[in-house]
Amino acid sequence: MPTSNKSNDDPQQSLFTETCCAGEFAPHVHRDEVLAVKYPCTGRGRRNIVTCGDEGRDEFLEEVDGLDITGVNVRGSTFPLDTFLPVIPRGMFLHSASEIPSSVVGVMLNDVLTKKVTVRHGYYYLPEDTHINTEVLKYPVFQGKHVILLSCGQDILIETLWWKRHSLGLFQTIASMGFLAVTGMNFSIFSGECPFAHALNTKKSLRYCEWLDQLGVWAIPHIYAINRPQRERSRDWLLARPHIKLITINTQLQRNRKRDVRQVFETVEFLLKNTEVNILLHGRGRGLSSEIRSGYPHRLHFAASGPLKNAIIRKDKTPAEYIDLFVDGLALYHRP
Repeated sequence: MPTSNKSNDDPQQSLFTETCCAGEFAPHVHRDEVLAVKYPCTGRGRRNIVTCGDEGRDEFLEEVDGLDITGVNVRGSTFPLDTFLPVIPRGMFLHSASEIPSSVVGVMLNDVLTKKVTVRHGYYYLPEDTHINTEVLKYPVFQGKHVILLSCGQDILIETLWWKRHSLGLFQTIASMGFLAVTGMNFSIFSGECPFAHALNTKKSLRYCEWLDQLGVWAIPHIYAINRPQRERSRDWLLARPHIKLITINTQLQRNRKRDVRQVFETVEFLLKNTEVNILLHGRGRGLSSEIRSGYPHRLHFAASGPLKNAIIRKDKTPAEYIDLFVDGLALYHRP
């Protein structure tokens, strides 16, 4: 991660700015984003991201029809959500649905695979023979529940499923499973990386939603922005689509990176102030300013698996009691 204390909203040119050609893709990349580049755009070996210097750049652009997001359309929908959305971990699939007091629950993409991501020799690994378990909603814990599929996870999971989307019949399979809604994929956007990669991953996530939407699925856009130009592009896209009432922002992977946490919550605040959307925060919630906590309590929702994982591991309270503790914490957290 960058060592500078400056934010991406106040960029300072680095040695790698001169070698980044992402500025060629204006207005989908702003010059200030190029100034903020802190890492080389060439010789990356396509690890996690595709940069402006990637030899396969044009092929990746073609598969999502360029970087322009203005032509991506998602119908949106509405459904009453509580402040807290409990996310059901794989270890609870055989539990009774009556143990979970919520009528709407979430499930992670990794947990609907037949073989999930594991750690092998210090690296995340996704078995090549894994596939989506189309019977997952038949498990006892989901009976009588409305289920939202949260399409987020480690890079190896997201990028592999995207790469294999055709061979897996990814969109058709998900559309056939009966989810209430599906969130957009959380492709990586890291500070200091090539802004072409940022714009491409933003477009990929929106395309994921659009292609599911075309199959009749309520797709909830995942919005992730780390600087003002990205926030403004997201704002403009949402304002042009007032029928989209709910977006999601994944904060799971930022809990140990203070800079990233700050950038995420700056985006949350910007979108709350400049659009009318509700936001489903998946993961960390602490870090929002008191102004936002007290000013927009009915537009913020929180999704987490922690309470149910605690119930499984500690066994000292029921799942419902751990959910109540979490919700009580949110109430205190929102109190002015």
